[in-house]
This record gives sequence, C-alpha cells and structure tokens, in this order.
Amino acid sequence: MALDGQRDAFFVLIIISLVSDLVDGPIARWFGQVTRLGAKLDTVADGCTVLAAILGLYLFEGETLRPELPWLYLFLASYGAAAVTSLSKFGVLPAYHLYLSKTAAFCAGAFFIWLYLIDYSRPFFLAVVSLGVLANLESLLVTLRLKRFRSDVASLFYLRVHERDGDG
Repeated sequence: MALDGQRDAFFVLIIISLVSDLVDGPIARWFGQVTRLGAKLDTVADGCTVLAAILGLYLFEGETLRPELPWLYLFLASYGAAAVTSLSKFGVLPAYHLYLSKTAAFCAGAFFIWLYLIDYSRPFFLAVVSLGVLANLESLLVTLRLKRFRSDVASLFYLRVHERDGDG
C-alpha cells in the first residue's frame, strides 16, 4: 500500500498489524495453541511490520522525518544488532516477546494512530524510537545472557531472577 501511494490503506494495515501482534500471543496461550513455529513466525511478522512501517513513514512523511533520520538509523542498528547476535549465537531470530518490546509495539501503534488522525509529534516520535532502542538493547542482552535459546522471556530482570533460582 505504501509503495502504491495509498496512505489511508497503509495506515489502517499497519495499525491492524500492530494490534494483532499484541493479541496473537495471548489468544494462542488462551487456546493452548502455542508452538515454537508460531513464535518464530511471530518474530518474522514483527520484522516485516517494522520494515513496512519505516518504509511507509519514509514515503509518506519523508520531509517531516528527514531531521529524525539519525534516530531511525539508531533504531535500525539496534534492531539489526539484536537480530544478528541471536542468529549467530542460536541460529534463529530473537523471539523473546519481552514486556518492553510489547510496550514499544503498543506505543508505536499509538504513534501511528496519532500521526494518521492528528499530525506528527516530534516528542512522541522520539519517545517511541527511544523505547524501541531500549527494547532492542534488552533483546540483545537477553541473547548474550542465555546459554540456550528460549522464547517467551518476559524481561532481562525475569531472566536474572530465574537464573538465581536455578531455572536459567
């Protein structure tokens, strides 16, 4: 939709994608349908949503966001570092579903709704990007901390507590 210049359809689809990402895990757990493949597919879908969102932002809001490109590059670098580290260590993308990552996705959805319905807000954008960078750094730290791959790690703090208890 972004490449075709359909701004309304793009924003609606990105918002649906972000909302569905927040609810698909709880729905799978509710119905007992949690699988390793589902966690991996969720991670791939997350990556596609992130890339589509950034592409759409660039295409539709490029002039407005031009001064913010260094922040987007920082986000992409942290996202890439977390992905490459997990791929090199475990052979898979990080599928931790961290609380901070979920919070970042929720805030990104709120930003897209705000951008679409109201207008661009630099403080809101910078807060969302900062939260995304922090979530990516937490994912990177979880990868470095784990001895073997696991999905559904709530947070780095959760991992540390369970390591002390002998569960890590």
